[in-house]
This record gives sequence, structure tokens and C-alpha cells, in this order.
Amino acid sequence: MNGPDAYQMAHDEENPRVTGYSIGTSVIYADFRWSEAEAAYATVRSLAVKHGVGFFNVSANDGEIWFPPTERTPNGTPIPGLTLSLEGQQAFKSPSLALIEAGVDWLQPAGGPGFLILDRDNSEDYAQTGGGKDACTVEWREYSNGSFRHWVAGLPGSDTKTEIEVPGNGTDFLVKANEKLSNESVKRILGAFARGLSKPKEFVWRDISAQFGAASPPAPSRQWWQFWR
Repeated sequence: MNGPDAYQMAHDEENPRVTGYSIGTSVIYADFRWSEAEAAYATVRSLAVKHGVGFFNVSANDGEIWFPPTERTPNGTPIPGLTLSLEGQQAFKSPSLALIEAGVDWLQPAGGPGFLILDRDNSEDYAQTGGGKDACTVEWREYSNGSFRHWVAGLPGSDTKTEIEVPGNGTDFLVKANEKLSNESVKRILGAFARGLSKPKEFVWRDISAQFGAASPPAPSRQWWQFWR
């Protein structure tokens, strides 16, 4: 926007992607037009994850800050054949495990994104999670021979009878008590899906395939997110 290398716009040109930068020894500050805020947010956040640097969304109401993990270095290698989608954000093709894990940390029930989907591009298989930093729930779908199976992940040895609500962005996900998972559990499950592995055996899997009858619409009492695909 400014300085010796600034983009030179014609007299009557309007380019909303022109950006202002301030660059220091340990910080890069960038400001964007409001019309570009959504795309810029997703791009800058994913680049911060890719390069293992912190991210501060100055314009966020809650002053969102993301720190790269310090206890380990997530794998930043792109995984071909996958698409990562977050509510209200652009889709990320060939995401790395680092970006998938950061996407889980990105979830928040107040204001969103409230859910995340990981698709396998060459099939209709996917895993999805909804919730936020305090609690999430995860579903896993696999297709085979023209039909599919759909499961919800749960913790073994916990209450499988009581129904509870996991807060999402504008909705609540109705699950069994043992299906309220931590972010770390979600990351392990999505990591297994991303690597092409089977459902992790450290979890119990409730089969809800029968709820997706194609011949009849979903009952109003069912949560919309279980049927939106």
C-alpha cells in the first residue's frame, strides 16, 4: 500500500486486495480491506501454522491469539487427496497434520467456526467434528460397495446412556455423555483419518448409520449437522 515497492494503481482503479505491511525483526503486521477479511484471515492463519509462528487477529472481538505448539513440532507436510473445511472459511486443499490440528484449536462455539470437516477427495469418506475448545464430538463415515457406515466416537468406560449437549456455533450437538471429547482426542482421530488409517481402537464407536435413511427426511429432533452432508 505504501513505500518504494507499493502497488501503483491507475487513477480510476479500485483494487480491494492492496494490503498494508509493517515488517520488523520478529513480527509482520498486515492490514486488509474489510471486504477481504475472511479470505485474508484464513490465508494468514494457515501460513502461521505452516511456518510455526504465532498469530494475532487484532480485529477479532476476543483478540484471538494462536501459539504454535512448544512441546512438539507438528508435521507440516501437505497430505494430497484431502480437503479441510471449517465453517465460514475457505477450504484448504492438501492440508498438513499441523493445519488440521490448528483447525481443531480454531473451533469455538461462540462466533465460530463451530465445525470442521475432513474429506477424502477420491471418495465420499469424511470425518467431521463440532464444538469448541472445551468439548467436541466427532463423526466418521466410510463408504463401501455402494453403501456407508457412520459412527460417533466415544470414550470407553464412560456413561453411554445419558444424553448431553456439546455447544456449537448457533447450535448444540446432542450426543451421549461418553462422546464429549477433548481437543487432543479429536486430533488423534482426525490424524488417523488423514493418514488413511482405520478408526482408532482406543475409542468406542457408536454406529448411527440407520439415522441416515435416504427414503425419509431426518426427524426434527435430530441435530442438523448429522444430516447436512
